[in-house]
Amino acid sequence: MSYITLNMSPQQIEILHRHYQNQLIKPVPHSLFRVKTTNGVTITAYKSGKVLFQGNKAIQEASQWEQVSSVSTPSSKSNTKAKLSPQELPANFSSWTIIGSDEVGNGSYFGPLTVCAVYLDRPLIKKAQLLGAKDSKQLTDQRIRQIAAQLKQDIPYALTICTPTEYNQLNQTLNANAMKVHLHNLTIQQLYQKLSKDQKDSLQAVFIDEFTSPKRYKEYLKKETNPYQGKMLFARQGEGKHLTVACASIIAREAFLTSLEELGKPYGLTLPSGAGANVDRIGRQLVKDYGRHMLPSVAKMHFANTNKIT
Repeated sequence: MSYITLNMSPQQIEILHRHYQNQLIKPVPHSLFRVKTTNGVTITAYKSGKVLFQGNKAIQEASQWEQVSSVSTPSSKSNTKAKLSPQELPANFSSWTIIGSDEVGNGSYFGPLTVCAVYLDRPLIKKAQLLGAKDSKQLTDQRIRQIAAQLKQDIPYALTICTPTEYNQLNQTLNANAMKVHLHNLTIQQLYQKLSKDQKDSLQAVFIDEFTSPKRYKEYLKKETNPYQGKMLFARQGEGKHLTVACASIIAREAFLTSLEELGKPYGLTLPSGAGANVDRIGRQLVKDYGRHMLPSVAKMHFANTNKIT
């Protein structure tokens, strides 16, 4: 089993905590919190500022965190460099004309994986700002629904809803990151085809809220039948780098919330998001009342919750 320890500031640890908030597990002594990711990596954040990643994919998971101050005590199999540095974005990037994409539902056992791509130029950036678009984590679900409805009327976007059934089928041949690359590429291509010639000509880049390293993303992209060939930029916490990602996140979040309601209707409830104890409780009750066979139509079966529920 591989392991690696990152030294992170309190602010960086808080960002990490928010990112994994739906995958928290019981903490250990002297820790701030503990996480079990969907790919089997255990992350423990300590009060000292050290963050320990453990598991077969620990180094891969840790490498996705660019805003870290240093790296220490890697396993003997690791040749990780002493510092992970972020990809630098161009000057005045927030005012660029771009397509931005983001996904929602990755950390939730129930519900789909929703991916949205949005096109914004300078006039549309101003319009989105006036509508109240910003980081979806700073908005209530009710406000997200309101802003999403307005955005969908006023800005070019494409939305892909990968239902649990479709997700489980894709997961037979693709790992989680390859699946997300497939869905992002599909959604970006759908939006690009909607754009006018002038919009295509003014497009400066495609910007993706980073979920894997740019190098790994492009490796997966080569396996796609119709890979996007234009300029691509990546960054974590993309909502704060360009408003397109914030808009994409809002529309994807609204679609995810609606899907939780629709998928739960046959069972008389709205399915909960996340992957915590409440999800396990609801899952066990659904299996008891309706049988295990219904799970693949509402849940991502590779999550550890499946074993707890069944």
